[in-house]
Amino acid sequence: MLYGFRDTTDTSGTLGSNLPSEAMNFNGKFLENEINGYRTLTVSGRELIGSEFKAKEIEGLDGTIWKEKYLKPRTITVKYQINASSNKEFRDAYNKMNLLLSGEQVKIYFNDETDKYFIGTKTSNDEVDGGTNYVIGEIEIYCSDPRKYSTTEKEFTATDGVLNIVNEGTVPVSVDYGITTTSETGYIGLVSEEGIMQYGKIEELDGETYKQSEWLASIDDFYKCSDDIGGTDVMHPSYGTNGTLAEHTWFDKKFIGLGSAGTKKGNANGGLRTLVLPADSSGDASGAKNFYCWFHLCFYAGLMGQTGEMCINFLTEDDKLICGCNWYKTDSVGNTGHYQVLANGIVVKEWEFTTSHLQAQNPFYYKWGSCDVLKEGANIRFFFWARYYNFYIPEIENMKCAKIQIAVKQWSDRGGNKFMSMIGFDVIDFEKMNVEKWKDIPNRYPTGTNITIDGKSSHVYVNGMSRPQDEVLGTKYFKAPVGTTEIKTTCSSWSKSKPTVKARIREAWL
Repeated sequence: MLYGFRDTTDTSGTLGSNLPSEAMNFNGKFLENEINGYRTLTVSGRELIGSEFKAKEIEGLDGTIWKEKYLKPRTITVKYQINASSNKEFRDAYNKMNLLLSGEQVKIYFNDETDKYFIGTKTSNDEVDGGTNYVIGEIEIYCSDPRKYSTTEKEFTATDGVLNIVNEGTVPVSVDYGITTTSETGYIGLVSEEGIMQYGKIEELDGETYKQSEWLASIDDFYKCSDDIGGTDVMHPSYGTNGTLAEHTWFDKKFIGLGSAGTKKGNANGGLRTLVLPADSSGDASGAKNFYCWFHLCFYAGLMGQTGEMCINFLTEDDKLICGCNWYKTDSVGNTGHYQVLANGIVVKEWEFTTSHLQAQNPFYYKWGSCDVLKEGANIRFFFWARYYNFYIPEIENMKCAKIQIAVKQWSDRGGNKFMSMIGFDVIDFEKMNVEKWKDIPNRYPTGTNITIDGKSSHVYVNGMSRPQDEVLGTKYFKAPVGTTEIKTTCSSWSKSKPTVKARIREAWL
């Protein structure tokens, strides 16, 4: 809701409360609602701000040569009063104020403009008079970024490959993009008068190059696959596999996870499925010496002390473990999980993480949870938390992946609320590469590929995975200037259709 000008004596406040029109909301709270006797009197520093510039003097020429202008930081001053009924209430008010204003780089907005916010930190306040419970003081809020931002983002959808972005703020802003391919392409471009952003390989051709790689398995194959009851989880041969796997829905996603734990055996018991890979288009059923597998999963504990384990194994025809990934939580008190990656049956790297719903703590929650494995001869690469880890394992060079296992288990008899709230896979895509040495994954962006571009950080992601190597040299992450900006989408000349493109901006003002 937008508000016009109101005097600070206006009591119509936004939440139906008796708030001044310039009341400050600091990190989600109005001080008037939190501190007895506190009231905003005036606010300054929200208006025009100064700027500095660079210019160069040239001897023998009049004036200077203009180079650039940049904005100074902003300081917002809030004048307030505290009218306490007792010494204790006065001290309590300032104790509470110190607590409420302790946050750094937090959102700040004012009651007469609730649709826009600043990012700032309380840096100083003036000394108030002693000996009285009624004082008037000032608080200074330092905004290293002088802009104020809209509380909502604006979204635009391309029509016939053209985006028209309308920025009704007063300064240029970064643009985020969401792109989904509707047919195979090797290249994506975004072109405007402000610059060009390019990803992939412009000269990549459609045709024979594509036949170098084939998708041999997906999550649907594991749903169709029977439980391997009593079989051997090659990564954990001492664990029980007399249970089952089953389909679960977590929010809007379907996962394959634990069905029943089965008979107790060893430290963990659960379900196992073993998928034998089909022959490729040439009829070769011996397996894949070079392969790539991308999977998406959830490994989440909703309560402290929940436990569980899940893994994915890539096996030879005679059941040797080429490589695999294992997620487990044995912490029956806290919330610490572990992620292991294995090659030639040996753990080559292990990490700890917190199995919460927070992205900063858990890389394997249902909303993100992307992971992959790439094997090229003796070279193997794993992904964890926005980084790739490469290993050279001579023993696996000629091993061919002919089977994939997935297993989900509970620890001992810790079922019910003692078992993880949600663990399982919702995507498993296995690709065989038929060449000993490959230079490129043909048709870099298959149909349905999701490409996201973070304009502020200048990063590109493909199916949730960071792909800086896809950025074409010369790419400029341009901003949307004030007014309307036309952006055209381009792709490989042989692509059958243009991708769907959406853009988002958060408008900003001085």
